Amino acid sequence: MSLELSFLRETSIILMSNFKKYSLRIVKYILIAAFWLLIWEICAILLNVPVLFPEPLDVIKRLLELAITKGFIFSSFASILRVFSGMLIGIVIGIILAIFCTFFKFAYDIFYPLLTIIKATPIASFVLVIWIFLGDQKTPVIITVLMMLPIVWTNLYEGIKCVDKDLIEVCKSYKLSKFKAFKAVYFPSVIPYFVSSLVSGIGLSWKAGIAAEVLCSPKWSIGEAIFNAKYYFNGVDLFAWTVSVIVLSLIFELLITRLIKYMFRKYIVSTRGKYGNQKSM
Repeated sequence: MSLELSFLRETSIILMSNFKKYSLRIVKYILIAAFWLLIWEICAILLNVPVLFPEPLDVIKRLLELAITKGFIFSSFASILRVFSGMLIGIVIGIILAIFCTFFKFAYDIFYPLLTIIKATPIASFVLVIWIFLGDQKTPVIITVLMMLPIVWTNLYEGIKCVDKDLIEVCKSYKLSKFKAFKAVYFPSVIPYFVSSLVSGIGLSWKAGIAAEVLCSPKWSIGEAIFNAKYYFNGVDLFAWTVSVIVLSLIFELLITRLIKYMFRKYIVSTRGKYGNQKSM
């Protein structure tokens, strides 16, 4: 009986401790949000141009109205699908290029100028060129690919180069198969770099994809809604759709990041939570 009471007491203490910790965190976030909403409200009052700079209450009200409409749901789903598709394609191509450049040293010298061009060229220029040849539906996908690909490529390439050479020699001395050597040495060493590239690339890919949608306005997209709100000088809708982009970005990034970290938690823990060198755009 005493053991049960002791167990219940310890459990209650842990639950209360966690509740207190998360409650304080929630209160902190609420206060931070309230502070910036107050700044927004003050700016809106001082400017006194509701058509271009509406008050936060009007924007929140409009966002709640939009959130239950079919147009909002379809547009959000279509935009998420485009960005997610582009991310997956960029990840796959980035992995292939990283491995290819590792085995064939000359390949890195050949593809490096392409990497430099992608980094240096403004997104708007890519959007206009791709839009002409592929149309408005495929352009955001390609832009997302171009944003994710260099990050995955460079991080993985660096990760593969940083694999411990002594471990490779041990695998050779024990005559391990390539598959076993990959599983025992390469995979655990490279995963932190791969996770780093995904974590840093998700937010950038989302912003680039939405920016491409705004410029080329594909049907059923958040970008089209933002463009129309700007075109008709509808400040409330413009801010409401922009807030939806931010909220969806936070949710999208949080869910995928948590999923990635959960999938590779064993390798992240083995490196004490440290990722590889982040090489973003």
